[in-house]
Amino acid sequence: MDPLTQTLALLHPKGLAWKLAECAGDWEIRFPANGGVVFCLVATGGCRLQVPGHDERRLGEGDFLLLTGPPNWTLSDGKPAAPIDLPPSVSRSGPDGIVRRIGAAGAGPVTRLLGGHFSFGDANADLLRPLLPSVVQVHSPEATAGRLHAVLDLIGDEVASERAGRTLMLDRLLEIMLVEAIRHGAIASDVSDAGLLAGLADPQVAPALRAMHADVRRAWTVAQLAGVAGSSRSVFAERFRSVVGLAPIDYLLQWRMALAKDALRAGRARLSEIAFACGYQSTSAFSTAFSRIVGRPPARYAADMAAQRSSRAGSDCGMPASSRSSAKV
Repeated sequence: MDPLTQTLALLHPKGLAWKLAECAGDWEIRFPANGGVVFCLVATGGCRLQVPGHDERRLGEGDFLLLTGPPNWTLSDGKPAAPIDLPPSVSRSGPDGIVRRIGAAGAGPVTRLLGGHFSFGDANADLLRPLLPSVVQVHSPEATAGRLHAVLDLIGDEVASERAGRTLMLDRLLEIMLVEAIRHGAIASDVSDAGLLAGLADPQVAPALRAMHADVRRAWTVAQLAGVAGSSRSVFAERFRSVVGLAPIDYLLQWRMALAKDALRAGRARLSEIAFACGYQSTSAFSTAFSRIVGRPPARYAADMAAQRSSRAGSDCGMPASSRSSAKV
């Protein structure tokens, strides 16, 4: 399994919210800040995007938009209009039952916007930000747009279904959407920022990254990793830090902690098993490293994750039946 696939596997996308807006006349939709990922397809028509800290963008018909952790943002026809707050909608019946009409009906061409948002598991949600630019726009003529349209069609079909395996299908489709957006974002930005993608694009650093991810239990040294990369120790260490943003052993430590947090969140393995799987020969050595990096001992972290899951489950049980059935799709 390659490093990017492993990283995405720890994100656990969840909580898809799905909505469709039909806009006509002079209109402006204001969306709240979101700590997850927001996506939008301009099915027909066109609009303007405004995200604080970024230049205004024009979205044309067939364009796909993905925002990572956006602040308050807006879509509009570009003309003055009283903004309308569009709260997230969640439905198991598919987009046909959750159409929101914005503006004056019959007042010119209609812009149809299809999209929504999803979040990630608590343990490693921070892994996403180094992988994606805050704004990814895929223009309709690009090959990626066609693949994303196909994924959205499948998502819509699954949201509207009651078929067995529906949740698993949605999780995988969200992962596919993320991979496509990450690939496109990397190409569009020329992978200029330090991080995993930059490392995987570097012919000297990539072999070392793949080696660490393939055998995380190994007690890697910088000299061994330099040998994998076919470089001297000093040249490799400097190159790795420059491209990835961390020293090689620091990156290995961070990745081990990400794996450990995911295992502790799942709660299906003993602490000694997690320690060994992450490359530690003793539970005490693992606990010391985990506490230093994460800020909490492993046992406390696992208890906190369990409490959060229990709290969310209790909140869901207290929801009205009409909402509870659609809280996770």
